[in-house]
Amino acid sequence: MLFEHNPIPMWIFDVHTLHFVAVNAAACTLYGCDREQFLTKCVLDLHPVDQRESVRRKILNAEAPPDCGVLVKACGQQIKILRFSRRTLFQGKACAIVWNIDVTEREQAAIELRGTQIFLDAIVESIPSMVFVKDARDGRFVLLNKAGEELLGISRHDLIGKTDFDLFDVEDAQRFRQADQAVVASGNLVTIDNEPLTTPSGLRALRTQKVGVPDIDGKPRYLLGISEDVTEKRRAEERSRHLALHDVLTDLPNRFKFQNILDRETEGPADFVLVLLDLDRFKAVNDSLGHHAGDELLRQVSARMLCHMGPDDVLARLGGDEFGVIHRSPVSRETASGLARHLIAALSEPFDIDGDIVSIGCSAGLALKSQHGRTVDALMKRADLALYAAKATGRGDYAWFEFAMEEKADRQRILRDELYASLQKDELYIEYQPIISTQSGRIVSFEALLRWQHPVRGLISPADFIPVAEASGLIEPIGRWVLRQACQEAARWPADIGLAVNLSPRQFTGFTLAADVIRALEQSRLAPGRLELEITESVMLTDSQDNVRILHQLKQLGVHIALDDFGTGYSSLAYLRCFPFDKLKIDRAFITDMTSSPENLAIVRAVIGLGKSFGAVVTAEGVETEAQLACLREEGCDQAQGYLLGRPMSADAAMERILGMADQGGKRRLG
Repeated sequence: MLFEHNPIPMWIFDVHTLHFVAVNAAACTLYGCDREQFLTKCVLDLHPVDQRESVRRKILNAEAPPDCGVLVKACGQQIKILRFSRRTLFQGKACAIVWNIDVTEREQAAIELRGTQIFLDAIVESIPSMVFVKDARDGRFVLLNKAGEELLGISRHDLIGKTDFDLFDVEDAQRFRQADQAVVASGNLVTIDNEPLTTPSGLRALRTQKVGVPDIDGKPRYLLGISEDVTEKRRAEERSRHLALHDVLTDLPNRFKFQNILDRETEGPADFVLVLLDLDRFKAVNDSLGHHAGDELLRQVSARMLCHMGPDDVLARLGGDEFGVIHRSPVSRETASGLARHLIAALSEPFDIDGDIVSIGCSAGLALKSQHGRTVDALMKRADLALYAAKATGRGDYAWFEFAMEEKADRQRILRDELYASLQKDELYIEYQPIISTQSGRIVSFEALLRWQHPVRGLISPADFIPVAEASGLIEPIGRWVLRQACQEAARWPADIGLAVNLSPRQFTGFTLAADVIRALEQSRLAPGRLELEITESVMLTDSQDNVRILHQLKQLGVHIALDDFGTGYSSLAYLRCFPFDKLKIDRAFITDMTSSPENLAIVRAVIGLGKSFGAVVTAEGVETEAQLACLREEGCDQAQGYLLGRPMSADAAMERILGMADQGGKRRLG
């Protein structure tokens, strides 16, 4: 409204394209055309041809002092106008607003000039940044707006007529005066970023723009300045930069900053050791006490590790429960090994997490720049291989990188590629090992066991290729294939013989396991009650709540769930509370010396008792002697499996065994 109905001819133009984006009615009257026609033009169209380049330069240089100029009206008539302009933001674009006074009639111009002065004063007062004007000759203040009063803590009446030397200390005053003189001398708009200023509210950071304003003869007369207080903005930017390079939880450098430091260190001449650390049992704390406790544990872990860092060492959180250390001078294998031992020992001590005492540990892998790689990728890869080796030896250990680790990793990579090809070449097949009832001697089910017949290497042990399949993610398509093939084979057996299939923890990731089981059962038409899915406690160690939910989904389908290798883990008993397993399988380690070791016999007896109390079937694995079978029968173990009762065999051999059992009236036949 103020713009449209202002009696002063006004227009707004885009400073980049110079096209008009808004004009008021007074401007249309002055120029002599309607608004629609006006908005098709640009600023240069309103000036004589010989002045257009000068006008363009002034606009590009953001020069905005009041000046007189010539305007060419629509009819071709030239009139003299007094222009005032200010940069502004209009409709999201950088624009300039221009007030035009026809000074052809001086008396009318004087009246309009006074009105414009009032209008401009109102604008200056409403600007949220400090606006000030100084006399260019002696530096005395001649204008200060309201925002300036608030920033400086002084009224304009007390400031007008004074210089910087009357207001600030000598050092600041000299700096301001020298900067002002340089601006006036240059004749250009000058921007000073992050200019410090001491105010009653403390030290502030200003972004100041200054420009000299000439008199009618073109000589320096005033200095116009606009200062924006950017203190809080700078603090926010600093905080953002800090957050981009540091872990929010621990305030340690994050992976991005850590790798930047590694980049610099690998390019420099100094030697250093890269240490990668991984916490043990951290997820168990998260699952049992919640993420808040996990976060607090990570903060305490970080603080404890920082106590063991040298003055030049760098500790970073790389993500999750992974940390990295750059161990710098003085550096040697001995000092780095000592650091690793101290960190492992420190993190093995209990933590008090809001009253809960928790114990974790850590493993570490070390790589020395001068011996193990001079690039970030090489060092990270090799320290990670060393960490993997340390974790494989047991929790709470460290290992130095050895080139044999890389050779092993390369072999596993080759094995992974060949395993992938084996899926297309039908090199994988399934053997079936019988599980018998200890009381009747009848076969009650077969366990499906995956085999790989490599065309060159021959039969490859599952102990070699299953870990590779799990690490690479190939276990998921392989697991689906085993499930489908085994169900199709089991569908040919008598209805009273079941099928046991092992599941890998990796098959529980994602949302497809239950769907895979349903599809295998539907395609084979195998009754769900004949299928038994075997898991180890490692399934419960990761994402336990989600995995228990998946287990319940599977159980609702009608299939049975067995806990394999029972007794070998440290939390086996706890899992019996969180899920109703249909079967417990006693690990072969307890069966081997059962008849000669009272301790093993006691464990077997206890597991059988647990199974009965929980209503679960108990199966003993690794039965190889008649004495073991007799002992199990006497102790009330339900089922047995092992070489005594039948080695893994082909699908055809399993069918033959089933048919032979029927011919013999269901009696057990060794083989």
